[in-house]
Amino acid sequence: MSGVAREWTVVWIFFVAVFGLTILEAFLISRKGWTGFGKSLAFSALTNFIGFAVGFLVLFVVFGVVLAMAWDGSLERFPLKDYGIGATLVFGVLFFPLFLMLCKRLFLQIFKIQAGKPAWLFSLASSLVIFVISYGLPVFAAYFLM
Repeated sequence: MSGVAREWTVVWIFFVAVFGLTILEAFLISRKGWTGFGKSLAFSALTNFIGFAVGFLVLFVVFGVVLAMAWDGSLERFPLKDYGIGATLVFGVLFFPLFLMLCKRLFLQIFKIQAGKPAWLFSLASSLVIFVISYGLPVFAAYFLM
């Protein structure tokens, strides 16, 4: 398999994982009896789209700023040195699951699907599973294909 085909395989694994997790989340919500499949699918697709769009935007901005600072030598003048850069990069990575969790919790309320402690627990669990699987599968595939 050529290098380009391997790279596209990793990209498609990411998209298939996100699509599959969206369908699975909608199925689980409807199976719990919180709402019908159509409403749960709309909830899942909308929250995942917003979460991934904003999460990747923040991630790319953070990494882009750090990369730009590395190019022009500004990292040497960063106030907290390596600790500040590390904290900034950790923020960029962890922003996505935290934002996705809050987005799911808010939309559970807006769609009148669930409220209270079960909504918080579902939002947390769903966001962590989506974060780990949607990032983990492509990373493992890249490791084994490259």
